[in-house]
Amino acid sequence: MRGVRAEQIAAAALAAAGWRIYARNHRIAGLEIDILARDPRGQLVAVEVRRRAQLGAEGPFALLGARKVAALRRQRDALPEITRIDLLFVLGEPGRERLRLVRGIA
Repeated sequence: MRGVRAEQIAAAALAAAGWRIYARNHRIAGLEIDILARDPRGQLVAVEVRRRAQLGAEGPFALLGARKVAALRRQRDALPEITRIDLLFVLGEPGRERLRLVRGIA
């Protein structure tokens, strides 16, 4: 349930920042894109949403792992219109979340 709430928070924040949300939990090529959206510059972006209490010193690749990064690349290959894949962290305790967007992770 926490993942669903994190995706709701992420989608609402992106929309408020001028992103156009096309789909949530979109399945393509046997994979799921958490959020498929067009950013304010008009680029089609797949957004992977992760909820964490806090970020440590690890980078996005370490946090996701090699298998997930490979799956994200397969998503991009399956939908060539995708310009990039971003990672959006929903950080903190419920009700006190903050967001951190990492652009172009895969």
